[in-house]
Amino acid sequence: MRRLAATCGALLLGAGLLITPAIGQEAVSADNIVKALKKKGKTRSILQPSGSGLTDEQSNFIDGLKGKTREIVVEERKQLTKIVKDQGLPSFDLEIYFNLNSAEITGEARPALRELGLALRNVQLKDAVILLNGHTDATGSAEHNQQLSQARAKSVRTFLIDNFGVSANQLIAVGYGEEQLKNSAEPDAGENRRVQIVNLGG
Repeated sequence: MRRLAATCGALLLGAGLLITPAIGQEAVSADNIVKALKKKGKTRSILQPSGSGLTDEQSNFIDGLKGKTREIVVEERKQLTKIVKDQGLPSFDLEIYFNLNSAEITGEARPALRELGLALRNVQLKDAVILLNGHTDATGSAEHNQQLSQARAKSVRTFLIDNFGVSANQLIAVGYGEEQLKNSAEPDAGENRRVQIVNLGG
């Protein structure tokens, strides 16, 4: 089944990288991304020590991940997941269709990535700390998918830094592989291949 899905994926995705809005979500545009990321969760900014919802420990943990280029380890991924869930932080899903086994940003991805870059330069988000969570479908081994999702999240991070001047300290790239399938009933479904954008504060 996985081999068949991989073959189909190679045929369908061979032209390059496509980014589309997640199912049931508004079209990808800078305005829609800003609106989604500014929706009020339980916290507004990690810079607010009181009334923000985040504990000092959580804030310090996030601060320690800023600007990191190494792979985020399992325990750090779990802690980030818990913070996002517990605080109800605002997020936006981008379904990303990379070439099979590739983390390269191609021309077909640029229009949507441009909208993301413009959103992060918006005055409402320009000081926010943004979490870029890379996810894959279940095609291939879990270890391979973990590495691939991390590489893809880092590619998006590098693109935003190089093309839109987003601060490296503003972006945290994390790969989750197939750990958090959006459509668990269809592990190889396209909507599982995505980057989730989360506003950690700002």
